[in-house]
Amino acid sequence: MSGLAHFLEDEGLSTVVVALVREHVVKMQPPRSLWVPFELGRPFGIPNDIELQQRVLKTALSLLDEPGPEPLLRDYAEEADYRDGDADWVFPELDTGSVTAEAESALTVWHEARKRSGRTTFGISGLSPEAAIDYINRYHSSDPMPNPKGMAPVSRARFAIDDIKVLYFETALADGGHPSSYQLNEWFWNQTLAGKMILDFQDAARVANDRNLRLIAGSLVPAERTYEYLQKTGEE
Repeated sequence: MSGLAHFLEDEGLSTVVVALVREHVVKMQPPRSLWVPFELGRPFGIPNDIELQQRVLKTALSLLDEPGPEPLLRDYAEEADYRDGDADWVFPELDTGSVTAEAESALTVWHEARKRSGRTTFGISGLSPEAAIDYINRYHSSDPMPNPKGMAPVSRARFAIDDIKVLYFETALADGGHPSSYQLNEWFWNQTLAGKMILDFQDAARVANDRNLRLIAGSLVPAERTYEYLQKTGEE
């Protein structure tokens, strides 16, 4: 978006970038940007918090009237509390015999939820849920799963991980509960075998011979979860 802002400004359109990654706007230097301390994917804060979202929007638009040399970069001071959620929400009970068994038990719930809602965001990898799990679980093994035609192996791995997260998060929300994103992330990364599998995959990707695999390693897991993983495994 920072790069796009430069193109729009060249055409005479004034822009403001609401940025979640401060390093990006520091490097790209769009004319006006507001850095917000929120979760990735939520540039205006907590879903359904209309007042917070309006405050963020008004602060961003106020940069259009702010005098001074460009580029302008301002930090939004208000943080969002992602820990508040549904106190009655409980972790879905899944088979913990293996990551495959766990995913199969999640699928039972997920399929029913998909029938009720009529929608899902699963499918970016082009793999079935079972195949996505198998693809990541075997990726670094001596017997990797063959990669279907139409997508590079590294891209397939990245999208398979996205699909796995979708499968589990949609399963977690299937009963209509309203856990916070903090609750969901605590459950997935600390309580499921799939979360552990992805953390292990990322750890191997960080030191892989494949440069492209190393490049995606930092985008697979939230930074705080990576830090927790490295602390547990004794790495820095």
